[in-house]
Amino acid sequence: MINSKIFKKSFIYSAISLASLMTLGCATSTPQGKYVDGVHDVQAKGKKSQIVLEVHVSNGNITDIKTKSHNETESLFLNAERLLTKVVANNGHEGIDAVSGATYSSNGILEAINKLPRADGSTPAYESVGSKDESANDDFKLKWSIQPKLGLISGDYYYEEARFRQGHMGSMTIVTSSADKNDVILAEFQESGRPNYYTRMYQDVPKRMSEYNFSMGKKKGTAWVQSALTMEKMMVEQDKLTFELNPDYDPKLANKLKQPNRLKYQGIDIVAGASNSIQQSMIPLTAKIYDQIQAQSSHYKFYQHSEKLLDKKGQWTGVTAMLRLVVDTNTKQIVKGHFDEIFADEKAQIKDASLKKFYRQSKYDSINYVEPARIGFNVMIDGLNAHLQQGGSLFDINDLPATGDSGSYASTGFTKRSNSWDIYLSQADILYKQMRADDVIVEHKKP
Repeated sequence: MINSKIFKKSFIYSAISLASLMTLGCATSTPQGKYVDGVHDVQAKGKKSQIVLEVHVSNGNITDIKTKSHNETESLFLNAERLLTKVVANNGHEGIDAVSGATYSSNGILEAINKLPRADGSTPAYESVGSKDESANDDFKLKWSIQPKLGLISGDYYYEEARFRQGHMGSMTIVTSSADKNDVILAEFQESGRPNYYTRMYQDVPKRMSEYNFSMGKKKGTAWVQSALTMEKMMVEQDKLTFELNPDYDPKLANKLKQPNRLKYQGIDIVAGASNSIQQSMIPLTAKIYDQIQAQSSHYKFYQHSEKLLDKKGQWTGVTAMLRLVVDTNTKQIVKGHFDEIFADEKAQIKDASLKKFYRQSKYDSINYVEPARIGFNVMIDGLNAHLQQGGSLFDINDLPATGDSGSYASTGFTKRSNSWDIYLSQADILYKQMRADDVIVEHKKP
C-alpha cells in the first residue's frame, strides 16, 4: 500500500524540479539582452571630428568600451571619456548627462553608443544632452516670450532714454506706421542695471534678454520682462502711449498686489518687481515720444528683419536672427545698427545642447554666453554699430572684430571668424534691398 503523504511530497518536489528545469531551459534557449553580442565599431560627430569607439557586448550587455580614434581637443576629450565607465555601468547612454565644458565630445560619445545594434532591431533617434549645470533652470515655472516678429518691419522711428532711480538706464523704442502716425506697430522697452548695482554681475547689463529675468524670477516669483511685454502689447494693440494719473494713488500700498491704488497710473497691468521701471521710466519716456509724434513726423526710418535659422535638414535650430537699422532720411545715412541672435523660449526647441541653457536670452544680452570666435558677441555688435554710424559699408566689415583669424594666442590672444557675420550679411542684404527700393539710403558697395 502506497503511503499517501510520501506520494504527495514526491509529486510536489517533482513538479518544482520540472518547473525549474523548464524555466532554466527557456532562459538558456532564448537569452534576452539589450544589444547584439560581439565587438562593434560605432561612431558619431564630436566638435571637430568623428569619434570612433570599439564596444564589446556579451549576453546583451556592454562589457568594455575603447576609443579607436578621434581628432577632438585632447584635454576636452579626456574629460568626455569619463562617460565610458558610466555607459558600461548603465548598459547604455540613456539618462547620462554631458560633461561640462566638453558637451560636443560628450554627445559624440553618447550618440555613437546609441548606434549600437539592438537585440530587438530598433534604432531609436538620438537626442543631444547638456551637462548638469545646464539643467539648473529646469524647475523654472515662469513663462514669457522674447521672440521677435518674423519678417520685415518698417516705419517711422522714435527713441528716448533717460536714467532713473539711482542710475538705471531706461530706453524706449516706438515705431509707427508711415501712413498713420498714430498707428503703433512696435513698442520695446529696455533697461540696463545701474553702474553701481549691488550685484556686480548685473552692473550695466541689459535686462530684457539676459539671465537677470531668471535671477529675479527665482527671488520674487516674477520676471522683470513680463511687465514690459504686457505694456508693449497694450501699446501696440490700443495705439496707446500715454496714461492718466491715478487720483487715488497711495505709494504706501506699493507692495500690496491686490490694491489698485498701489499704481501711479490708471489702466495699466504690471507685475510686482517691475512696477518702478514701468512707472518711473517706461511711461514717462512714451509720453515724451507721444509729444514728438504729435508735433511732427520723424525723419528717421526703422527697418527690422527677423528670420528663424534652419539646419541642413530645414529644421529650426532654436535660434532667430534679427537685424535692425535706423536711417536718417535727410542724409540717407545709417544712424544706428543692431544685430542679435535670439534663443528660443523653451530649451527643447534649441537643437545644440550646449546652448539650451540660454533659452529666453540672446547672444548680445546674455552675461554667460561664450562666443566661439573668442571675443565678446556684444563687442562685435557694438563695433558694427560704430562702423555704420561712421559711414561704413553694410557689407565691407573686414575691419570689425572676429571677421577673420588673427593674432598669436601665446602673445596677443587669438580671434577666429565668427559664423554670426555670415548670418548678419544675409540679413543686411534683405534690408538693404528694401531701403534702396524706398530710396532712403545711399549705395553700399560690396567688397
